[in-house]
Amino acid sequence: MKAKEIEPIKRGNRFFGELVKILHIGKYYHPYSGGMESILRDLCEGLSQKGHDVTVLCSNTSAQKSIENLNGVKVIRLARTGVLFGQNINPTLFIEMMRLAREADIVHVHSPNPLAEMLSLFLPKSVALVSTHHSDIIRQKTLLKFYKPFLIRFFKRAQKVFVPTKNHIKFSDFLIHFENKCELIPFGIRTDFLKSTEANLEKAKNFRSEFGPYALFVGRLVSYKGIRFLIDAAKDTQGSVVIVGHGPLKAELELQVKQLGLQEKVKILGRVKDNDDFVGLYHGCDMLVLPSITPNENFGVVQLEAMACSKPVVTTNLKSGVPAVGIKGKTTLIVEPEDSQQLSKAMDMIFLNHELKTKMGRAAFEHYQNFYTWQGMIETQIDAYKRIKEITTIINKHRKEAA
Repeated sequence: MKAKEIEPIKRGNRFFGELVKILHIGKYYHPYSGGMESILRDLCEGLSQKGHDVTVLCSNTSAQKSIENLNGVKVIRLARTGVLFGQNINPTLFIEMMRLAREADIVHVHSPNPLAEMLSLFLPKSVALVSTHHSDIIRQKTLLKFYKPFLIRFFKRAQKVFVPTKNHIKFSDFLIHFENKCELIPFGIRTDFLKSTEANLEKAKNFRSEFGPYALFVGRLVSYKGIRFLIDAAKDTQGSVVIVGHGPLKAELELQVKQLGLQEKVKILGRVKDNDDFVGLYHGCDMLVLPSITPNENFGVVQLEAMACSKPVVTTNLKSGVPAVGIKGKTTLIVEPEDSQQLSKAMDMIFLNHELKTKMGRAAFEHYQNFYTWQGMIETQIDAYKRIKEITTIINKHRKEAA
């Protein structure tokens, strides 16, 4: 899905018909760090640059309400009084949703977001409702039992459910029953910050000198990322492993490295704040490794960052969107979760074969350009909005005539 560069246009220009107001409802919003929040920000800012009036309704991390404009996007963060089963408790969510929905052409809920999905059922039928389904609920089984009937009603109510890969339908306990409502819109990311510069290429050269050939991991240091299996795999690989990220398992992973005597082969850098350092690590690596072990990893945006830098990816065969992001054997090597031996062998295929590494890197960049650009995501989303708005307008007209 190749697309033209997004060109900013003045607010009020109507890219199609009368659709100018879009209300996005998310769990959090930038600068809160997370895959869903990253995609939501990129989508909303892209829509705003196309001239659309975009509002985001989400939760704050405190008991204070805030309203701000971030790069053309109005962001309303509601006061949070607590968290129950991983769900933010925002007492004013219903009132704010109903007020903003009356002013919007389309309400776009980013799932999973149980409270927002349940409250969406009270929206007037005249309001167009859509969803981007990032993932099923994986951990909160107790919450799922209670809210399953509401989720099914939510999908019945929604005009469209957007998914980033076909696996999001295939492995969902719910979307498999609503396949006719699902539409594929691959996630896209902005990659300006990843472009080669003299500064970050010098950093890449320095990292190669310091670490030798290395595989890169980027992400939160949490259990479902499978980092302990990556560290274990490093024992038998011909290269080193560099881990970038922060999280609750940092001390535990550092201890594992020490116990295995891998201090020279595995480097845990923590959070890398300097952009030239961060980009230099991407450009200097032989591959990105995403060794996640549960479907909590539902896409893996870091795979797109690696592909944009012409790097092959090694990842795991999860029942999620992760293995569907790349092309098996062409851009990506896929191994079974929790299998350190398979992981080390896959890494060595790239470490020991320069021709294969180069070929896969080129294919990865081409795949990114064809399917995962930011511009492509925005334009495809706008086209979907256009069709939904046109249908909603016709239905509402018939309702009025029949009343």
